[in-house]
Formats: sequence, structure tokens, C-alpha cells
Amino acid sequence: MGIIAIVGRPNVGKSSIFNRLLGRREAIVDDFPGVTRDRLYGEMIWGGRRFYIVDTGGIMGDTADGHEVIMDRMAIQVQHALQESDGVVFVLDGRDGVAPMDFEIASMLRKGGRKVVVAVNKLDNPDRLDAAYEAASLGFQKVLPVSAAHNFNMGDILDEMVNFLPEEDSPQSEEDSQIPVALVGRPNTGKSSMLNALCGSERSLVSEIPGTTRDVVDSAVELDGTRYRFLDTAGLRRKSRISTDVEYYSTVRTYQAIDRCRVALVILDAAELVTDQDKRLIGHVLSRGRGLVIAVNKWDLVPKDDKAGDRIRGLLKDELPFASHAPMVFLSALTKRGVSKLGSCIAGVDQNRMRRISTSELNRLVREVLAFERMPGDDRGRHLKIYYCTQADGAPPAFVFFVNDEKLAAKPFERRLENIIRKMADFSGVPIRLFFRNRRENEARSQ
Repeated sequence: MGIIAIVGRPNVGKSSIFNRLLGRREAIVDDFPGVTRDRLYGEMIWGGRRFYIVDTGGIMGDTADGHEVIMDRMAIQVQHALQESDGVVFVLDGRDGVAPMDFEIASMLRKGGRKVVVAVNKLDNPDRLDAAYEAASLGFQKVLPVSAAHNFNMGDILDEMVNFLPEEDSPQSEEDSQIPVALVGRPNTGKSSMLNALCGSERSLVSEIPGTTRDVVDSAVELDGTRYRFLDTAGLRRKSRISTDVEYYSTVRTYQAIDRCRVALVILDAAELVTDQDKRLIGHVLSRGRGLVIAVNKWDLVPKDDKAGDRIRGLLKDELPFASHAPMVFLSALTKRGVSKLGSCIAGVDQNRMRRISTSELNRLVREVLAFERMPGDDRGRHLKIYYCTQADGAPPAFVFFVNDEKLAAKPFERRLENIIRKMADFSGVPIRLFFRNRRENEARSQ
């Protein structure tokens, strides 16, 4: 599909235009300059054409706040977006007029050879439309006065985007054939480094400063013949440490990415294995019915020890008993050790989410449980009876047990049933849902 990049100085409204065009709040919008750092992709359909629009970090000059390195890397991200785009929407602030930095950006765009439309934003007052004429001094043929806040001329921008697209366009999205995978974890565990190692290029901004990634960044990658869409997310902090609206929305984006994925790759730091925040995050992944792979990153920093893997694997199972079924991979994004194992591991968990057990096998399970298990009961001497079981459609795997009284199905008994089901087929990395439904014995016999 074609790609259109949205570029400009910080705080001119690029993310607001991005959100308005998509019709949903996808990019983080804030009055603080430089909020968007990584490239952020969104899929559009307009005029019968399907394409991506890319919200980029603001291009900034030197700063005096000690973040010169990040600003330089932001400029690199913009350059990447320009290199892979078919056209550019160059956003100006209509209230400020044309700034010296705008002329520098215009020069860079002309050297890049991309088709450009200038969008003069924040012109929600008809008396300010003359500001669009000033933008003509930048030397581009097409200049549009727009207002993202008031949805003014957004359709005209989309018309120009479609004109930038190449003649041949794929009529179908490739996302249906891709496995969406969310890379999640605490700040500075190496999520962006992992994404770059998988992509073989600097796709996400990497820095030693915790919390560098704020938006969810999508990347399509093919590993061993299988296509994946990796969603790099912001590091999740404890709520008590979320100090700004920007960090709050980054957390929301991370949880949305978990909802979008089929498999979550939870990245732990080998130097600080499991924290309470990690436990909550892994619990959230499983509660949302997503597949789970645990990746222990920075393995190159662990002292050389033949039994280190077994020792840490045992520690993780003790700390995460509710996720003991999840596969664990020990790797280093820096040296790429173990990264090659991720593809097959993720694909296996994705297949497990859709695995089914035949009804005949399940009812053999019911007979074995009735024969050898002590059934739970209540104080009145009533015991649970299971008439039959079936697997519901969909993912993750869900099993429905028809019983005499669903209230008698105690939690310890549910865990025993789950363990028996896991022995019947490979459900590693996948949460299993158990449901109990009341059914009279004579009704059950008639089934």
C-alpha cells in the first residue's frame, strides 16, 4: 500500500490532523512540543484507495534541556518516513505564520523529491485565511488552509493524498495474513531494541532514557516464512509513577495494543526478573485471552553458568504460577542471541490459541474425572455431577461443562480440570476458559 507522511515543526498539529483523518484518537496529542517521537502508522481508505498515513516526530533544532540526542534521533525517524513515503503533508501553524525552521524543512523536502501538499493548520477563523497565502513563499504548488480541530478541509487533504499514490495499489490489506504481536514490558527492558533486532533495522527509537517509546509502533516482519505485525509499546509504569497526561495515554495505548494482538511478547530484564508490575501485566494479557510468550532479555549480562537457565526458569515458575504454561525464551536483543527462536515460539502459541479437542475426547475426559476425581460438594451432601462437555468456538480455547449445579464447581476443582485438559493437547502459552452451565439429568441424557 502507498504511504503518506505528515511532517512539520513540533506542536503545529500533526497528530491532531492524523487523528482527525483516521477518525479516532490514535496519536497522543498534547501541547508540549515533541510529544510524538516515533513514526505512527494508520490505515486509511479514501476514494476507493487503501493507504497508510504516518505521523512523525517534530523536526527540532538544538535544544537547551539536555535532550539533543533524542531530537537528533527524531530527525532520523522523519528521514526514514520520507524515504518510505509516496507523498508528504507538510503542516504549518497558521497562527504563527511561516517560521525560519519551516524554510529549512521545505528545503529538505524539495531535496527528497517527494510530492508535497502544504497544510496550514489552526485556521478555524475565516479572518486568518490570509495566512495560507504566506505559505506560498515556501515554493510548493499546493497550499491548503485547514483546521484539524474543526474538521475544515480534511477531505481536501485526503484527496491530495490519493493523488500522491502510485498507479498500482494492492486491493487487499495484508494484515489478515499477519500474526499481530504486542511487545510489552516495563520501561527500559529492551522492547524497542528487540523490535529493531527482529526487523534488522532501526525501526523504533532506542535510547538509554526509560520511557523513550510513547506511541505504539507497528512493523511488518517475515520470520521463517511466517508474517508478523509487531506492535512496539511504551513501557508500563506503576500508576503512582505516571506523572503526566502523555504517560497516561501511552499506558492506554499499550493496553489497546494488547487487545489488538493475538500473542503478547512480555519482555523481562534479566537483571531484575519479576516485579509486581510484571505480574500485573502478565495477568492482564491472560485475562484478555491473548497468547503469552515470556522473553528474558539482556541474557548477555547474566554471569556465565551452565545452570543459569534452569535456575531462572524455576524462579519464574515460582513467581508466576498462573503463567507456568507460557514458553520462556532467554535472549539478548543487543547480540541477537536467541532472537531467531522467537518466530517459531510465537507461531506455536498462536496455533495453540485456535486448537480444538473433539467432543468425544472431552466426554472421555468427563468419564475419567467422574471415575477417579473426588467431586466437590456442599454442606448438605450434594456433589457436582458433570453430564457432558463441549468446546466453544473461537479463541482462546473455552470449554463448557453441563452440570447439575454450577455453584458446586469450586476453584480448586476448576484448576484440576484445566491441568487435565492441558495434558490432552498442547495449550502452552494460552489461557483456558472453563464455563459451567446448569442442566437437568434427563435433559442431558436426551442430548
